[in-house]
Amino acid sequence: MIRFIKSKTLILPLCALLLICTALPACAVSINSGLDALRGQWSRSEGPVADGISLEYSYFVPAAKEKCPLVVFLGGAGEGTTSGKELTQNKFANWSSDEFQARVSGANGMYILILKAPEPVYFDTCPLAPMFAAIEDFAANHNVDKSRIFVGGWCIGATGAARLCTNHPGFFSGLMLFSPRTVLTDYEARKIKNMKVWIFACYGDSYSPYLTYGYPSWQNVIDNTANKNNVRCTTCNTAPRAALLINHETWRLAEFDFSSSVLGDFTGLKTVDGSSSAVGSPQVISFMTDNGTPKPTETETVTETETETQTQTATAAESVTAKEKTEESGVVTGTQAATAKAAQPEEANKDTRRGIIIFACAAGVTAAAAAFAVIKKKRV
Repeated sequence: MIRFIKSKTLILPLCALLLICTALPACAVSINSGLDALRGQWSRSEGPVADGISLEYSYFVPAAKEKCPLVVFLGGAGEGTTSGKELTQNKFANWSSDEFQARVSGANGMYILILKAPEPVYFDTCPLAPMFAAIEDFAANHNVDKSRIFVGGWCIGATGAARLCTNHPGFFSGLMLFSPRTVLTDYEARKIKNMKVWIFACYGDSYSPYLTYGYPSWQNVIDNTANKNNVRCTTCNTAPRAALLINHETWRLAEFDFSSSVLGDFTGLKTVDGSSSAVGSPQVISFMTDNGTPKPTETETVTETETETQTQTATAAESVTAKEKTEESGVVTGTQAATAKAAQPEEANKDTRRGIIIFACAAGVTAAAAAFAVIKKKRV
């Protein structure tokens, strides 16, 4: 055994093999592999207890070793009834694909975390403490760029996302609201004036119509934002339905990052910035993660009671019945396939690098086997 270990003939190829294998990147998954393959990259965990509650979540860790942004999502009613449903009831696993990770601005990927609501308590009424604790704990224990933590939510999950940002304006750098069932008040819009904000809403939404929720929120955002280039609003006349909720699923645009494969599911699509200028080729990932925007300068944390009081004054008519929430929890219908275009030159380069690595590994193994055979023959 000692002669075996000391043999330079064997040690050198083995060392080369170890170095090569250590340099191997995490296996990237293309969006064309399908949602099951993409979701297979995700893990599950649970946040610390706060106010007697700890929240479960699904999360994705990028292959990049440097600091990366963190994007947090909060789903609507019905997506927190069982463990893991927060991941399988939507298609934001697409954001963990090799192609969409490459769209991140200023980094080689992003962390993604999807919180599970403790249903029958939803994110519009769930205590903020466990929601924030789960996010803060995750960011502290991963290589997250803390100047770029963004949160988005759809339907009543949008209410939870808005509550997080308006109560912790110094922690979050951006907010995405999809078919929001809430109104951002003037007071709340002032709290997030330094953040990036993107609102998605549909005129024909039977549950969260644009003119009732999206429009007043957008007006307050553009009236208060510190930079009109940092806010966007996407509207449409019709959108895919979510179970019984007609024209409700505006977040599909973000799930596929405005891929041409889903644009046909919408009519009257329009995206504008804070100056009402049309945005020709919108992409959510690159815009939200662009590190050209400084982290919010406000570091104070307002009390939840103060913010909730302001919100209730402006949105007293927003109460959501249990029946409406139950209707929302049905299975999402619509286009099931996605074909996002990859950056083909980059993909070709990646394939070449992988081929070189595999060849080098095979060569190392072959050399090691040959050396072992020589030593064994000498010993005999």
